[in-house]
Amino acid sequence: MQPADDSLRKRALQGGAYLVVRKGISVVLGLVGAVILVRLVGPEAYGLFNACYGIFNYLLSLGVMGVNVYLIREKGDTLLKQVHLAFWWLLFFGLGLTGLALLALWWIGNRWVGDESFVEVALLICLNLPLTLISYAPLALLERELDYRRTTFVETGGQVLYYFVALPLALVGYGVWSLVAGFWANQLMLTVGYFAAMRYRPQWYWDWSRLRAMLGYSFMQAVPGWFYNLRETAPSILLMPLAGQAAVGYWAIANRFANLLSFAKEAAGRLSIPAFARVQDEPLRLTRAVSEAMQLQTLSLGIFFVAFGLAAPFVLPALLGPSWSVTEVLVVFVLVALRLQLSSLFAIQGNALFIKGHNLILLYTNLTYILIFLGLGSIALWLLPEEHRLLGYAVADLVAHLPTYWLRHLGMTRYIGRPDYRVSMLWIGATACGLLAPLIHGGLLGVMVLLLLHPLSLKAFRQIRSFKQLADQSRSSSNQPPSYPS
Repeated sequence: MQPADDSLRKRALQGGAYLVVRKGISVVLGLVGAVILVRLVGPEAYGLFNACYGIFNYLLSLGVMGVNVYLIREKGDTLLKQVHLAFWWLLFFGLGLTGLALLALWWIGNRWVGDESFVEVALLICLNLPLTLISYAPLALLERELDYRRTTFVETGGQVLYYFVALPLALVGYGVWSLVAGFWANQLMLTVGYFAAMRYRPQWYWDWSRLRAMLGYSFMQAVPGWFYNLRETAPSILLMPLAGQAAVGYWAIANRFANLLSFAKEAAGRLSIPAFARVQDEPLRLTRAVSEAMQLQTLSLGIFFVAFGLAAPFVLPALLGPSWSVTEVLVVFVLVALRLQLSSLFAIQGNALFIKGHNLILLYTNLTYILIFLGLGSIALWLLPEEHRLLGYAVADLVAHLPTYWLRHLGMTRYIGRPDYRVSMLWIGATACGLLAPLIHGGLLGVMVLLLLHPLSLKAFRQIRSFKQLADQSRSSSNQPPSYPS
């Protein structure tokens, strides 16, 4: 009989492999498609769309409320009834939330932002909210079984459809509306795809007592994220009114590149919740799993960030065209990439605390972040000259995250165990040197190589290689995950 650690690691690595490989394909599509789109529509239209999309993302976090996590961790014979209940709740709550959001957006757009096009674009994007929310019911069934083969297939198809719709419209001059049309095509594909992949058909089911239990757990899980995700609204309520649509465009394209390259961060985040849930009652195994996940995520992010940072000065000027300042894109990208890599460590710890139910720690950390970020960001946008406001906003975002890392570390150490940071910090230092080399001095690349050749780094590389070989050997004998008929 296989040890439990090896069995869990095999399933996690297999699921992660599907996510990373398929997401790697989507990165290529995303980078090519994004570059063509932003060249066609320009920074102003791209900034307007992303300001509105940020509001949609925040409303989505309000609507889903952690119900998907409740379904992933649910045990017992009543799972399918719980999924039906979640489906109807997400639908009804999504419709009500959409109605309130449309009224609020009309008021904010006219009274504060003062941009009629913002109101139109934001309203049309947010009408999609109920459709996206109901897709979390079948998605939870897929994720609880670590079935990322089907989920990544659906997500890649949605991305292809997005560009298939958006690019022709952008070519003929529809500007921001080409992005809106692509967004709707993508969301439709995701919703239909998840239902089809899981063969899930909702049936009417309603139980107030079970709904109260579901929402009681989900609400406490979701509140910390609601505070943190307020940052999604900052481009529309702070950056665009005070720095203009173009500044939002630069912020959005830098984040777009960084998020596309950090597909492994998303993969690890999604994989860690069901994987950690399986060892939540064993602190030593959970701490070891957290440390391993931190190392894998740090390495995967660093490789892609540095490769992009070194190539970008040579290729972006020709790709983006004269309407974009490549230097400004790169400076913001470096700040965003460093923040993402640091955050990746403590997001893994946050998922472990999340599974263990220590949600107050996450609430405090996210509340600390959003208060510092909104304060520093507002000061930077009000006081700095217009040409430096975007840089000040990006620095405020990075600085505001630093106290939250310490708070999550304290929570992880107190309630679960002390993770091993040594290798992760070596690789973060190497990434920082690689990113800053094109902007400061090429000699930093030598420092990066020395950090990667450190004995601790070499030992970690050998361990990762052995884990991969273990997963490859078990893949042929793994069982297919069960399906859930309606």
